[in-house]
Amino acid sequence: MNALKRHWFTAVASLLVLIVLGGIGYWFWYGHSRLDVLDKPPNFTLQTLDDKPFSMHDLAGKVRVVEFFYANCPDICPLTTANMVTLQKQLKAKGLFGKDVEFVSISFDPERDTNDVLRAYADRMGIDPSGWVILRGTEAETTKVADDYGLLLEKNSDGSFTHSTRSLFLMDRNNNIRRQYQMGSDMPTNKVLDDILNLVQDKYKP
Repeated sequence: MNALKRHWFTAVASLLVLIVLGGIGYWFWYGHSRLDVLDKPPNFTLQTLDDKPFSMHDLAGKVRVVEFFYANCPDICPLTTANMVTLQKQLKAKGLFGKDVEFVSISFDPERDTNDVLRAYADRMGIDPSGWVILRGTEAETTKVADDYGLLLEKNSDGSFTHSTRSLFLMDRNNNIRRQYQMGSDMPTNKVLDDILNLVQDKYKP
């Protein structure tokens, strides 16, 4: 192979390497991190702790983090709520909590999760109602909402629940689900914050 052919071979090989590396970089920085629309569940109306009707349409224009839980949960639910309280503090520091971002916690244990029980839970966990609403309803209502979000939910004979550990959702301003996260100690709190900020900045539009 003469010098000219070697030069062209080297140039073509280098170009192919750059194309491959560029494709990998594009996937990692854009394709891997983009917030695609996963689903658009139907609107619902439940009750606040003041017995007022509350619809997801009431939060139109805000990014939402939606948690399904019950107050008597011994482990995964309070751990998730504690992580959300950490996010609450971080979003407050950025001036976003309650203004651009709202948290929604939906109890699926109406028999035991009375208004007073849920208020005590909120106080104990440090939930700030200025940007965080707790909702409850009848068993039929909350079961339907959980089903609309694709949650596996089963009530046990002792009153506890077997439920999906992926019961935390990130929703955009238009009520689209953009992310579904693990709960408890496996909750990727830093990733959730990054995803929230991306949606607030309208970096990824549906």
